[in-house]
Amino acid sequence: MALMNPLATPMPNLGFGLGLRPTHYPYIFEHQPQVDWFEIISENFMDTDGKPKRNLAQIKARYPIVMHGVSLSIGSVDPLNTEYLTKLKALIDWVAPVWVSDHLCWTGVAHHNTHDLLPLPYTEASLKHIVQRIRQVQDTLGRRIALENPSTYLEFKHSTIPEAEFISAMAQAADCHLLLDVNNVYVSCYNHRLDAQAYLDALPLDRVIQVHLSGHRHKDTHIIDTHDDHVTDAVWALYQYVVERAGRVPNTMIEWDDQIPDFPVLAAELDKARQAAQLAVRYAMPPPASPAETTLTVANEVTLHAAQTQLQQAIVLGDRFDSQPAAWIRANVDFAPHAQLSVYSDAYRYRLFDVVAEDYPVLKHYLTPPVFDDVLWGLIATVQPDHFNIGRYALKFPAFMQNTVADAAAVSLCQLETLVAQMTDPPETAVLEVSQLQGLTAESMMRLTLTPRAALTLVQFDQAVNAYYQAVMDAVEVATIDNTPEALVVYRHEDVVWRMPLAPQEFNLLSALFNGATVGEALATLDADAAPTVMGYFSKWMRNGLLAAPNAVNTANPPQQAQTACIL
Repeated sequence: MALMNPLATPMPNLGFGLGLRPTHYPYIFEHQPQVDWFEIISENFMDTDGKPKRNLAQIKARYPIVMHGVSLSIGSVDPLNTEYLTKLKALIDWVAPVWVSDHLCWTGVAHHNTHDLLPLPYTEASLKHIVQRIRQVQDTLGRRIALENPSTYLEFKHSTIPEAEFISAMAQAADCHLLLDVNNVYVSCYNHRLDAQAYLDALPLDRVIQVHLSGHRHKDTHIIDTHDDHVTDAVWALYQYVVERAGRVPNTMIEWDDQIPDFPVLAAELDKARQAAQLAVRYAMPPPASPAETTLTVANEVTLHAAQTQLQQAIVLGDRFDSQPAAWIRANVDFAPHAQLSVYSDAYRYRLFDVVAEDYPVLKHYLTPPVFDDVLWGLIATVQPDHFNIGRYALKFPAFMQNTVADAAAVSLCQLETLVAQMTDPPETAVLEVSQLQGLTAESMMRLTLTPRAALTLVQFDQAVNAYYQAVMDAVEVATIDNTPEALVVYRHEDVVWRMPLAPQEFNLLSALFNGATVGEALATLDADAAPTVMGYFSKWMRNGLLAAPNAVNTANPPQQAQTACIL
């Protein structure tokens, strides 16, 4: 694809936007606030066909949308993830965003994923690698992408190009846009003792399609890019410098991803951005707090593959692997190489812990918090994530529990909570209505095949884990889990996940139907006097929407029966 020079076409001018977060949906739907546009995190909508997309459909009908990714991993030496790009392209086609962006980083190698925006060594070899991959992605997507400057906590000793110069050369050679995160400039320059103003002077601001503004946490020796607070005065100053230097107000957005406040707080922060942009023409930057670093002391040349492998091992293995960080990480005053590395290794562990723990409140109650925490830390220490969707990491938990925990009830409870948590993502399926069965003769009814909705799974357990689950949810004290077998159907209806107990005969009948048996074949396995009971079952299935309409799109795999494992 021959891409046009961005200077030949005007940049889209949307104005001032906000990052779209689920906690704000009710406010947005009710008040339709005066926001020029919203930015979505691409991965939150790429790997689901559940409620997130239905909410987004309402938002995109009212506001322009831009897409911002965190898992493209443009800098990895692994081949580009074709599954990821296919799903990204499909989302782009559905959303029709004004532009698409991701980060100048890599997230993992050897088919693993740290779910972090990891830094690159800035060398000629890295630059060539990045440019080639940007061109490949842009050809695949049929459009330019924008890449965001990272917030980083370490520098590779063998880097030979200052970061801003690397980004400038990358944008020119790949003919891509830039997403300028002003907070990231401030954070990285503080962490590496650089001059933020000089950094901005080195960037081609004519390629900046979007600006991010956010808050951070100051740790004295370094700053962490947390997106959990108001924009600081220093970052506002840099933003005004960008506007003054660019000679225009780029599309500007407030990012707030943790400890998210009520929507009016974000709207007020966005008003500050508008005011800062208006005053930028009269603003003069103060002198830099520290002199800029202009000389890079280069160590021996290291391949990009070796550098990424070493950093990933150091992050994932943590204290179990002495990577000798002083040998390959550039030291800074009061911020030693091992401390720089710890920012990434600690974040990796706590990120995985938080995302998994959120799905297992009942298991945590059953095991007690100390035991649950120990088990979860054991998972993180031994099992690495390998999917671009961090939510899929929890799918590894049941197998880990089965191999490491002797308590069968705990294993079954883990399987049930995993199933409930993942039930939000399958596609919606039209429900079989009574009207669609009208006109069928008794003979044609016997030849009928019935299929489950996509968001539905049958499951059996050797213990009464569902009864225990419900008791915990109802705040009823239960001493233990009974060793009473349970069968149930877990399904999603109108975006609510339900757990419906099934009688053994009912479970067997549904299993036969969902595995392809006709109604007649399934009924033939029952006693002759079971007809009234079966009619009650069928009425319940219809009432609760378990069955899919004829010809409904249903991507669920037919469930298989299992005694102590749910089907995931």
